[in-house]
Amino acid sequence: MHAPEPWPYADLEAWSDWRTHLDHAQDPNVATLKREAACEIARIVRCTRWQPKRPQLVPRGWVRRGVRA
Repeated sequence: MHAPEPWPYADLEAWSDWRTHLDHAQDPNVATLKREAACEIARIVRCTRWQPKRPQLVPRGWVRRGVRA
């Protein structure tokens, strides 16, 4: 089994399958490959998760020291 393409070309399921495959693989570099897979999974989750925008800290039209925000 080969490593999947980086996101967005491969999905979360492909990377999860690759990570599961590495749990049973006999390879001297398996720790590095597992770390790479975990980082890619974290990036996919972070980039595909929707988060609402935070409210502005400074209200519109508020003036301080002559500079309009």
